[in-house]
Amino acid sequence: MIFNSIAPLAGLLLALSTPAFGQLSNGDAVGVEVREEEPKETKWQKAQRAKAKVEFPGRKRKVLIETGHRHLKLGVWCRNKGMNSQATMEFLMAVEVSEHRHPGAERVLKIMRGYGDDFWKKNRKSVPKSLLDHYERRVVKLAQRNSKQRFELAEWALEFGIPEGAQEFRALVALKDGPLEFDKKERITVAGGAVPLDISQTIRANAVTINGRLWLRDDFLSQVPGVESIVELENDRIRVRTMGTRERAQDVLDACTALLPVLAKDTGGRPTDRLNLFLFEKKGAYSEYLVASGMTDFEGAQGFALSSTRTACLNTFEMSDEDVRALALHEITHLFVYGTTRTRMPDWYSEGLAETYGGQGCHVIEKGKFNFHQVMAPHRLALLRQGQSMPLRELLNGDALALRAKGGNALEFYAQSWAFLRFMRTEANDDAREKFVLWETVCRGKALGAVLGKSTEDADVGPAQALFSKLFDAELDSLEVAFLAYLKTI
Repeated sequence: MIFNSIAPLAGLLLALSTPAFGQLSNGDAVGVEVREEEPKETKWQKAQRAKAKVEFPGRKRKVLIETGHRHLKLGVWCRNKGMNSQATMEFLMAVEVSEHRHPGAERVLKIMRGYGDDFWKKNRKSVPKSLLDHYERRVVKLAQRNSKQRFELAEWALEFGIPEGAQEFRALVALKDGPLEFDKKERITVAGGAVPLDISQTIRANAVTINGRLWLRDDFLSQVPGVESIVELENDRIRVRTMGTRERAQDVLDACTALLPVLAKDTGGRPTDRLNLFLFEKKGAYSEYLVASGMTDFEGAQGFALSSTRTACLNTFEMSDEDVRALALHEITHLFVYGTTRTRMPDWYSEGLAETYGGQGCHVIEKGKFNFHQVMAPHRLALLRQGQSMPLRELLNGDALALRAKGGNALEFYAQSWAFLRFMRTEANDDAREKFVLWETVCRGKALGAVLGKSTEDADVGPAQALFSKLFDAELDSLEVAFLAYLKTI
């Protein structure tokens, strides 16, 4: 196995990540509590603070390298279990969380992405739920260890009164996936201990109330104008927040919860982070958010998903319950994919996949149970059946957001994308179907288009498009003939 070469990295990592720090004196540290009169700082204290300021980058570097190595080890485990998409995700994380400091992370990522077609043909298989569950438990333990180490770094920095301490504590609070919790001294508790009182008070003063409890006003909520109180419903996989009613939030939560195991079975993966949906139900609230966040390009869309915050924004003002449900299923599909791969897929594929579960008619409720993989509603397919479809090459290079901005045939693009994806998976000739599965597998396994430090939606779509062209250009005309014939039968 090529990954046998990873074992020596542990020794290398230990050597690189253990700087020879000098012993710190046990003298008085600079305090952080507010006092009526702060004692004058001595020359010795100033020297210690200056020394800590110089020493902090080295200590932070050690933490980053060790954090990256934990992700690298988990990625190797995933690779050995045949969980190739998860392995590549962990290798990407190893590079990013170590801020490119880990000596072997990028090398291992390059090896994984460099495998040829024969490797991916032989390694296509479904991942059992038990293995996904085990992977998730390992991810939780890894996160807890990372958080504890960051807490120790924050404590050390704050002891010497350098601003990096407060910054690290605020970062730890931002990692919490839950309401703010306080100890008897009114300090916010995080993995590893309690945040100093003055920092806790600042965070508390700017918090937002959700279901009567205080939450950190994170990057997303800080850009939602005028939000002070929010209704929230959640389970261990999904969180729905709304400016509107609990009834609508519950309906969305139920629908999306029913979809998740279907997505896990279909994709062979599962996000380890909770997925968030925010329903903008008040008039003008969605547009105000787009302006505040600098995302006015989405004005023509009823919703969109953000990989960076695992949040989907839905403009549900004056929308029927059925349409809200469809929109939620569509957007949570995007979030699910973002949580399982960093690959930037072409828009026709991404939107076609989201419509597979969220398109009108593609899901039905029978006796209280959701059934997916249904045929899209006739009114959505009417123009396609009348022969008004986009040329296939135009579809394959289509930009969904640009089409929505122009109006016109945006909805037809979504419907045709759904139809072409369904065709390639079920109705194309055997060779085309086999190559299509290979294309999906390679795109996910190599994380094609993923750019370190960039969100998935901002990554490069070119590599996935180029691979599709390599596999299908020679037969694209014949595929189009067969596809047009297929459109008349659905």
